Amino acid sequence: MHTLKKLVCISLILIYVILTPLATLSAKAAEKGDEFNAVWISYLEFNDRLKDPATGKLGFTESRFHAVIDEMFDQAVELGMNAVVVHVRPFGDAFYPSNQFPWSKYVSGTQGKDPGFDPLKYMVEAAHDRDLEFHAWINPYRVSSGTTDATFLSKDNRARKWMTSKLDEQKRRVLSFGGSLYYNPSEDWVRHLIRTGVKEIVENYDVDGIHFDDYFYPTLGANFAKNFDAPEYKIYTDWAKKNGAKAMSIQDWRRDNVNRLIKIVYKTIKNANEDMVFGISPSGFLDYLLMDDRYYCDIETWLTKPGYVDYIAPQLYWSFRHTRFPYDKTLDRWLKIRTNEDVKVYVGIAVYKAGSSEDTEWKNDAKILSKQIEYGRKTGQVDGFIYFRHDFFYKKATKKGVDNLLKVIP
Repeated sequence: MHTLKKLVCISLILIYVILTPLATLSAKAAEKGDEFNAVWISYLEFNDRLKDPATGKLGFTESRFHAVIDEMFDQAVELGMNAVVVHVRPFGDAFYPSNQFPWSKYVSGTQGKDPGFDPLKYMVEAAHDRDLEFHAWINPYRVSSGTTDATFLSKDNRARKWMTSKLDEQKRRVLSFGGSLYYNPSEDWVRHLIRTGVKEIVENYDVDGIHFDDYFYPTLGANFAKNFDAPEYKIYTDWAKKNGAKAMSIQDWRRDNVNRLIKIVYKTIKNANEDMVFGISPSGFLDYLLMDDRYYCDIETWLTKPGYVDYIAPQLYWSFRHTRFPYDKTLDRWLKIRTNEDVKVYVGIAVYKAGSSEDTEWKNDAKILSKQIEYGRKTGQVDGFIYFRHDFFYKKATKKGVDNLLKVIP
């Protein structure tokens, strides 16, 4: 009889496990006090404050930079945030003294010019003084936007040195596409550069995390199999043929290029500090991320296998009524993919669209942002939210939406 009771108990436990949604098992719903709430502070925030109002000169002095950071971080606390995600390398440059990348123009006013102080050191300290986590935001591949002229880069910029090299193999490490410059994702030297850049941050600063956003491969279009890094793919297929190996398709090869970077960055971070996290905020266009001509973000691997990321923060920048990517249904799809219980899902929220005319819901529903937060919580599977971006909490056009949003942020 005792054995029979034991078997019945085991059967009931198994039935419960089977019937419990996998996503609920894989990610414990965040209690309100544990919910991650962060604001993105981008290079645009720094650019808008770059000119000294007293002198008219471009570039921060140490005292003015400290004052700007103090104001933004105080505001983050007032908004109910427990973390800030701040650009430290937006265009292959640095907000800190780097051995790999030139000084950012968004600090000193001129790329390559030393501002005379360490912005990242102060930002980390200022965040921690306010009990805010500090996540260092990096664009791994982006070198320039809107220009392919190497002379716009500082003379000490690695990208410029490679572009102007007499060696073809070095020139291929930086690619021009769509009027912008990118580090070539297929190059081992590029992976080494990005990894080393991450290493110098995590070994020298007490950051809480490293954060990549959605700038991976650009959208390559119908000719995707023949442009961008297609010459490197040809080298790879020739090698595979010579060695009797089965070659990946060009799209899978590109996804593998990105995965190799993500995996080595993850390992580098964990080697420095096991508690430090690595997260990625890809575009929220799920269908586009899975296409063969763009991005090459292997989100299915990142959300299901260990050793890649600690969190994903898809940018779900649409209304509930969006005809192709409605907020709720798109979020549900993201949550369904996530099966690795160690990977958290944070939702990227478009504060900047509140009150906009993108569609009638954004324009007329002042509660859309708060409804998005409430829907995420209702799923029981969302671990937090990241809000794009700081300055839009203080715009006249977004005020009604923000006022309602602040009522639901802890």
